Amino acid sequence: METLKTKIYEICQDVAMEFPGWKFSAGKFKNNSSKHTELVIDPGLTFDRGFGHLQPRIVLDNKRVTKLCKQLLGEAIPTAAISFQVIAHLLTAMPEPLRLSCLVCDDKAQYMAAIRRSNRFSENVIEGLNARSIDLKNVPTVLIAMLNDGISFIENHYQLVDEEKLLKNLPAVYTTRNEIPYDEMERQKGVVMCIVHIILGDFDFLRRYRSEDFKTVFPKRVRELEKIVAVLPDLKARFAETGSVI
Repeated sequence: METLKTKIYEICQDVAMEFPGWKFSAGKFKNNSSKHTELVIDPGLTFDRGFGHLQPRIVLDNKRVTKLCKQLLGEAIPTAAISFQVIAHLLTAMPEPLRLSCLVCDDKAQYMAAIRRSNRFSENVIEGLNARSIDLKNVPTVLIAMLNDGISFIENHYQLVDEEKLLKNLPAVYTTRNEIPYDEMERQKGVVMCIVHIILGDFDFLRRYRSEDFKTVFPKRVRELEKIVAVLPDLKARFAETGSVI
């Protein structure tokens, strides 16, 4: 018997075929057309109590950044990652309520009828649930819109043709929804930006980022930064000798 997850994953496979260069693998839409960077549109699919939950995000994984992250920090960290919730106001294809959160129902009519019968929710809440819920038959349309929004954002905010241009123009510049903090230099993302600069041969950025003069909203990831500092002399020597740290 097919589960909701199986049904949605089959739909994802079909939808991916409509976008040249894209495939659906391990729960994510991926594009490996570029030799240096994998593009990912992650629908953020989770499944619970017979429902599917969709919370998309955009991810870029540059191969050299990923490799150096693994070497220095012991884990792969996305080169860039942006939730649709943060940039919902910049998207145009997905219906607006679904950009923030989307509940996938095997049978939406039955779900909404059960909600109404419970008498636990106000009419405003019910209207909100209805706007943020979709029936299984509507999943292809929503996923196509999601991919169109994700691909458009990637094309408009990243220099993908040339790897050096891509890295030099990170992080992407964009406005956030409802004054959500722009977090491209925050926490783990800030650490990754230090690694990006090191790959480009800029070894001073790490010092500037660690300094008190470089202000961030959230506390900096000092432990990860110190790991990089410890091997910085070796990285500098490698770059001076070979022109590359990786």
